[in-house]
Amino acid sequence: MTEVDFYVLGEANDDAVLRTACRLTQKAWNQGLRIYVLASTDEQAARMDDLLWTFQQDSFVPHERWHGTSDSNAITEATDDEMGGPKVKSMTQAKKISTSNIMARVLIGTTAQLSATPELLVNLGAPIPEWFAQCPRVVEIISAAPHRKAEGRQRYRAYRDQGVPLRTHEV
Repeated sequence: MTEVDFYVLGEANDDAVLRTACRLTQKAWNQGLRIYVLASTDEQAARMDDLLWTFQQDSFVPHERWHGTSDSNAITEATDDEMGGPKVKSMTQAKKISTSNIMARVLIGTTAQLSATPELLVNLGAPIPEWFAQCPRVVEIISAAPHRKAEGRQRYRAYRDQGVPLRTHEV
């Protein structure tokens, strides 16, 4: 059954939401999960894309932008290195695979249409996708801005009304 975690931030800025999303995405990526970050806008998706490359000086999370069609996105195959961690092959070595066959470990997009179900959905304020219940886990990150809190409460009620187990984390 799907579980939803709400991370309620003490900060009102959108950058704090994206930085929290980066930390949670990195943690899930380190666990080998397939993740979809659902952004509200193209600008938010682009900012998340940039942050996943730069939010920590000593690491980054390999990821791709998703535009809603398998023809526009080829993904690289991930393998495990000798240390047991994920390793993405170089583009010259990478085998391009259609997204209808496998899902990239981390995708960022604004569309709720995916060809494969992620193990973690990070919803950055977009409406709840109809297929959310196919994901084992959903993360909602709510800033302290009054309008964001109101949107978060609406999503909380929607999940609760569907009988989804909910957890809240004050950050």
